[in-house]
Parts: sequence; structure tokens; C-alpha cells
Amino acid sequence: MEFLSFELYLAGIHFFSNPLIYIYLFLGTMIGIIFGSLPGLTSTMALAVFVPFTFGLDPILSFAFLLAIYMSSVYGGSISAILINIPGTPSAVATAMDGYPLCQKGRAGEAIGVATVSSALGGLISVFFLAVMAPVIADFALEFSAQEYVGLALLGISVIAMISSTSMIKGLITGIIGLFIGSIGLDTITGYPRFVFSMPELFDGLSLIPVMIGMFGLTEIFEQIANQQHLSIIPQKLAGLLPPLSEFLRLKWSLLRASIVGVIIGAIPATGGSVAAVVSYALEKRFSKRGHLFGTGIIDGVAVPETANNATVGGALVPMLTLGIPGDPMTAVLIGALIMHGLRPGPLLFTQQMPFVSSIFISLFLSVAFMLVIGLVGARYFAKLITIPKSFLIPAILLFCLIGSYAINNSIFDVGILIVSGIIGFVLKKFGFPVQPIILGLILGPIFEENLRRSMILSDGNWSTFITRPISLVLFIIVAFVLFAPYVLSFIKNRYLHLVKLIKG
Repeated sequence: MEFLSFELYLAGIHFFSNPLIYIYLFLGTMIGIIFGSLPGLTSTMALAVFVPFTFGLDPILSFAFLLAIYMSSVYGGSISAILINIPGTPSAVATAMDGYPLCQKGRAGEAIGVATVSSALGGLISVFFLAVMAPVIADFALEFSAQEYVGLALLGISVIAMISSTSMIKGLITGIIGLFIGSIGLDTITGYPRFVFSMPELFDGLSLIPVMIGMFGLTEIFEQIANQQHLSIIPQKLAGLLPPLSEFLRLKWSLLRASIVGVIIGAIPATGGSVAAVVSYALEKRFSKRGHLFGTGIIDGVAVPETANNATVGGALVPMLTLGIPGDPMTAVLIGALIMHGLRPGPLLFTQQMPFVSSIFISLFLSVAFMLVIGLVGARYFAKLITIPKSFLIPAILLFCLIGSYAINNSIFDVGILIVSGIIGFVLKKFGFPVQPIILGLILGPIFEENLRRSMILSDGNWSTFITRPISLVLFIIVAFVLFAPYVLSFIKNRYLHLVKLIKG
């Protein structure tokens, strides 16, 4: 394990005697939070926009700047999720489930504070795993093929009903709607158009961002207008932004589990923070003693997904640095930045560019520190945004929704998708259907379908291919456990109580 030599961690420390690197870390953190918190301005967009600005800069400064954007933009999505129920990034979908109810209770500042500390904790743990366990996690992720991706997607799909705060059946129905939406566009195997109705704009499928903003943003606006909530202002508690340390100590094992889930899922290419956050949230809701309170506005429901989605940052960098495989769209942009600077990701990077790799570890650690300080200092001011009269705030939010949806592809068609999604979301919520499973189905549907069909092609239609591979088998066992274990345990408990009553009787 040459990668774990102590020399690796100190090789780039001399670069940080340059004051410029701290300026770039600060600017990257501010830009990342802004892009992450504004709906439509995603982490990928932030990196793609600012990569050209790093051309001509020293690679150390460039990647300090870009990594700060990456880390803080993932956290930034929680701000709008908490304040206005519009996740700034897809990875903040789960955060909104408890973050926004906390805001409705006047505890927006506390929710942002919890999200900030949890994000920093997840980021720190992911940096540790990246620096110490990179070769091990990379070897594990390398074993994944189509069968394992099917198991992973099934795990995500299996929690669709679990994340619903209303009815499991309604959660499954809206999850299936999301899977259907994800199937629109050209077939990834045959190239045959499906459900496009001769509209060229649908050939690449529906863009996630307009659907997400419509389901969360416009739906919330329509609801508030219909209920005349726009006439009231919810007072926010701006003192005591953080709960006592004892609360975080109570959650220590939950946050550690969320960090591990985030790191592992982040290291698996083509997944990312949204899957990690939702899986961690659903598992905690199912197995926590306070699971029945999830979705009502508790700090557990903010801390767990925020820890998980920021933990994916270090995880996603593992295959990028050690194998040259992007863990998510953001690391795909970073690979382009590496090549632009004349660096080639892969195992040779650790031996030929050891100081640079060392600087990445240190830059990530410092970007977490900058994110923590800026987030906590700014939490009080972020929370004040919600005290703006909603007669002004709602039109401003609507404008951001329209601009954010249009800016993705500079397309009026995406604005139409935004409006249709908002109307559908409003109708569904009126009848008690949750909209969060739609987004999860839209994300996981293409992953599941493509890899399922690829697995069947490679195995000549033999379904046993999913249980003959050890990792795939373990994933399917976990899926079965997640779905059926609570019911089995409940049945055993009821039978036990019935038996006790008979004995006592």
C-alpha cells in the first residue's frame, strides 16, 4: 500500500504557505454556497462555469478553488430546502422533509446550523476515508458491474415507500410515476424513442432540475397561495442556532452510519449525494427509535441526510483519483480540469504527482473548515430571509424558479416542464400523495433499467446472474431485509405478546 505512506500527506504542505490559496478557498466556498442554495444553479453548473477561469492558474490554486466550490455547493442546497422547501441541489431532497417543517415552526436558524455542522462532519469523515482508505474503496468499487448496479438501484427504489410521511401505497404510486418519467426519451440500449410524441426536446428525456423545481418550488407556491399562507410571516428564532452538544452526541452513531453510507455510495460511479442522502434518511427513519417523528420537523432528519450527501464528496474523488473514473457529474468536470492542467488521473498520479495529491487532501480539509465557519456565521442571516413578507418573497421565488429552469438548457420547453410539474405536484399533494418519491424514481429509474437490461443481455436472459455474484447477492439480501424485516419482526413481536397473554391467562 504505497498510497498510505506518511510522506504522501506531507508532500504538499509547503504549498499552503502561500496566502493566495486561502483567498481562493474563501471565494470557492462563497461561490459554492450561492450556487448550491439557488434552485437551478447546481454543483455541476458551478464547476463547469468556473473551470475555464482556472486556466493559466497553478494547478494547486485551481483545485483548491474548485474543490471548495464542490464541497460547499453540496451543502448549499440545504439552505433553500430548509427556508423555502426547494432543494437547491438534488442531494438536498431528503433534507427538505424535516428542514422545511422546522422552518415552519420558526426554527430555520437552528435547522441551518444543524445542516452546517452535519455537512462539515460528513465532509471531514469523507476526507479521512479519501486519504486513508482510497485504494481499498477503489478496489471495492471496481468490482461493480451491471448486476451490482441493479442491486444498488433496487435498494434506492425499495426505500421510496419508506420516505413517504403519509401512506406507503401512495409513496409507491408516486415512485412509479417517477420511474415512468425517467423512461421518457431514447432507449439507452436500442436508441428507440419512447413517449416523445414526435417532440425533439424529449429525445434526451426530461431534465431533472425543472421537474425538481416544479415539484417542490411551484407546488409550494401554489399551496401557499391557495391557503392564503402568503399573507402571514413566520417568526424565526435567531438565538441559539445550534442545539446542545448532547443532541449531536445522541446522534453520533447515526451520523457515523450516514457518513459511511455516503462515502461508499459516493465511491460507486454514477450514483451520488441524492441517493446517499435518501438511503441514509430512509434507513434512519425505519430503524431509529424516533423514526415515527421523521417528516414532522426534527433535527435528526436534517443531520442524517446532510452528513451523507457531503460524505459523498470524498467518496466520489476516490475512483476519480485512483482509477480515473468519475464518481458523479461533478468529478467528471474535475477530470476535465485535471487534463486541462496536464495531469492524468489514475494510480500513477500518486507516484508521479505526490505533492499535488497531498494538496488535494489538505485543500478538502480546509474547504470543510471554511464551509463550517461561513455557514455558522451566515446562518442567522440566511434564516432572516424567510421573514421577508411573502407578498414579495413568492414572486421572487417564482422568478428564480423560471430563470433556474430556463438556464439549464436555455430552453423555453424546460419552463413548460417546470409549470406542468408544479401543477401535477399541487394536485398530488391535494390528494395526500408525497412528491419526493417522484424525484427519487426519476433519478434511479434509468440506472435500474439500463443495468437490468445489460445484465440480461450479458447473461443470455439468465436471472440467476443476480445471485451468483457475491456483491450483487449481498445487495439483494439487504433489499429484502429493508423491505420485509420490520414486518417479520412485528409479526414475531405480536405472536410473542399473544403467547405471554395466554400464559398469564
